[in-house]
Amino acid sequence: MNFSGVGLGMKYRLRRAHPRRGSINRTLAKLERADAGRIAEFQERRLRGLVRVAAARSPFYREYFRDSGIDPATIRTLADLPALPLISRLELAERADDFRTMPRRLMWSVRSSGTSGVPIECYRTVNSSVFELAVMERQWSWFGLPANSRRVVLRGSGFASDGTHGPTLVLPWARQLLVSSYHLTPDRIDVIANNIRRFRPDAIEGWPSSIALLAALLRDRNHTIPVRAIITSSELMAPGQRTLMQEVFAAPIVDHYGQTERVAMAGTCEAGGYHVFPHYGIVELLSVAGSNSRWEIVGTSLQNNGFPLFRYRTGDEVRPAAPGPCPCGRAFPLLGVVDGRVEDTFTAVDGRPLPLPSSVVDDLTGLREAQIAQLRPGFFELRVVPGTGFSESRTIAHARRNVAQQFGAGQEVGLRVFDRLPRPRSGKLKTAIVEHAERLRP
Repeated sequence: MNFSGVGLGMKYRLRRAHPRRGSINRTLAKLERADAGRIAEFQERRLRGLVRVAAARSPFYREYFRDSGIDPATIRTLADLPALPLISRLELAERADDFRTMPRRLMWSVRSSGTSGVPIECYRTVNSSVFELAVMERQWSWFGLPANSRRVVLRGSGFASDGTHGPTLVLPWARQLLVSSYHLTPDRIDVIANNIRRFRPDAIEGWPSSIALLAALLRDRNHTIPVRAIITSSELMAPGQRTLMQEVFAAPIVDHYGQTERVAMAGTCEAGGYHVFPHYGIVELLSVAGSNSRWEIVGTSLQNNGFPLFRYRTGDEVRPAAPGPCPCGRAFPLLGVVDGRVEDTFTAVDGRPLPLPSSVVDDLTGLREAQIAQLRPGFFELRVVPGTGFSESRTIAHARRNVAQQFGAGQEVGLRVFDRLPRPRSGKLKTAIVEHAERLRP
């Protein structure tokens, strides 16, 4: 079957009806009760299998094992991982196809600009997507959420941009109510609130900035909508956002950390710990130069044999975890606070807040680096460093379509081409920033 053109509805059904779901759920249940030794045995068994596949079928790893003289059969335990090279985001961006072990048509493509401004494209097998859904549902179950829960989802949702739909859209086959993050305004909140109540959700899911904006609008109307859980990802949460969401939705926050590259996953448990999910990937912590209290997360995927990534540098930093075992009793390792995506909120030409604006550059291609800047409300500048296959006209046209779809009509977008995008003093490039300027380049 060719999966390259499979739509969201079919992908969802494939994940739900996949014959391996039962065996995956049984494996996850066993590992949840396992001690650290049994968890390591599982990771090492999966690692050995993936190394064999990568050494035989991935051009990148075939080249590495040939040139290094390392026998892939010697990579057997977690202690052997340092024999494999660290992979940077730039290396992945430039050589994505060399990591594949399967034809593109048999996998799903995913793209992201991340927080670094370096656009990447990765591939997922159906099996890896099924495994990921099972891992997330297992985490949700810790908070009393049933499998296949009814969820209100706020993740941009450009479906409302063409005027065909209102600010919400029901997906019956997914048991989801999409709420457009770009149509959360006082004049629409009563309609949105009524549609949410009519849908009777088990959970609210999405970007913290969008959920917090919805919560603020509901609070201003003295509304509360109790649910079982608030599921968050993709952004860091401010303390005020957390308090506001819990006040309006009267539920615990179920946060999870992951990446487009799918090399590691972590999340909260019902006792308040933030755990690595060791069945999903192996996490190493690489010391950050100049700091004795921050480490970079390095991940090794254990569930995607079509696109194996070993020792991938995520660029995300983590602080020390709380000492001692977690009261939940699981042997999963604990993480401290993860410093992931932090962005300014943009403002549309009509004054609407625009959460997570970097999503408009996530699917641009032919670029080594990309950044979207707001120069004033409704006026944006796309800044790019050309890569293989770059076309200025195609890039700006694509970006303008994305902005119109996700931010709404009436915005203005210009383009500037750089040899290297300017960095702030910290040296860390942000994908989306708010600046001030007098004019845009047409």
